[in-house]
Amino acid sequence: MTISALGWVSFGSAEAEAVNALIGALTDSEARDELGIGAIRDGFSDLLFPGTSTVQTRLRYFLMIPRIFLNLDLRVRDPQAVLRQAEATLIERIRALPEKADRAQLIGVDAGASLKRMPSAIYWGGLGAWGVRLDDRARISDVLERMGRGETCWAELPSVPESHMDDFNLTDDEADWIVDHCASLRGGQTLLGNLMSNAREVAHIEDLTEVKQLGLDAILQRQLDHALAFAQTVHGAALLYNLMLAERFTPVSVSVWEKELQDWQSSKTPRAEDARTLIAPLLEAGSDIGFAANPMTIKFVDAWLGVMRDPNSKNARDLIIARERQAKPGRARLQLDGDYKWNGNSGAGRLTYRWGRVHRYLQDIAEAKQYP
Repeated sequence: MTISALGWVSFGSAEAEAVNALIGALTDSEARDELGIGAIRDGFSDLLFPGTSTVQTRLRYFLMIPRIFLNLDLRVRDPQAVLRQAEATLIERIRALPEKADRAQLIGVDAGASLKRMPSAIYWGGLGAWGVRLDDRARISDVLERMGRGETCWAELPSVPESHMDDFNLTDDEADWIVDHCASLRGGQTLLGNLMSNAREVAHIEDLTEVKQLGLDAILQRQLDHALAFAQTVHGAALLYNLMLAERFTPVSVSVWEKELQDWQSSKTPRAEDARTLIAPLLEAGSDIGFAANPMTIKFVDAWLGVMRDPNSKNARDLIIARERQAKPGRARLQLDGDYKWNGNSGAGRLTYRWGRVHRYLQDIAEAKQYP
């Protein structure tokens, strides 16, 4: 049995929220980071789609959660227990809905009131990033304490009929309110805000690569182009890694991964001069989104750019072995013996930067506006 633990020293509310976001992200398959490029992936995700997370589900939680806070009786001794009970009550009400599509998107649909991480914790960072929560650095306990003193901690919410409180369908006014908040992020220069403002035209788009055909302004187009170029570049490294795992643990699947790698090699992969050029918009925005480049990650990407034209070469393979050992000391799969039970796919998908979540949000807005 292997027992893993995660520990940290908290120096303040910002650090605590960052750890909470990390713990949530680690539960999702898109968080798989076999070769140590997760910080760049998450940096581009925050640059393009601030406030989002792969463990979020539906857009209306951004309104449901502050409404729960605003309706709490904070005269009690333990306001956090009252908050948990209110969220548990919401979970049980939505679980009782007959519409299966809504129930499937419910956080806690299986665990119910015993859920360990409540919706407020999952959406907390996004509520701050979008300005729904007025102090984006405040913890849940801080907000409860301030509200108990009568302070205003939330943006003014749109009104909603009582009969429409407990489902995931946005009203027209709620959709407009959310679009207004997101359209103003970073002075109106985020891909998230742009797409939400144009939900009618983009809600049908299934693949993030198709977004680049929309005629974005120069800043957003450059950010997206570099993010997609990075995703395509490191996809080859992920495919080679999986091919090497297949050779070691499941020889029957080797031909599949060989074909995947060959297809990638023949695709139109951008050829950047170096890693810093490849992720230039992210480096330029680093201070605004809390991103800092790890020198070892930059060195790995530089090295991969040097061998990717011949991705099945000894140099490329040696690089993957060394990088996995560096990224996962003591846990590198390529160093394990042949009786290891591999599941057949380890982070081989192309990076999408939370696009699946954002696409669902765009659909929520489009449906609220009754777009065709």
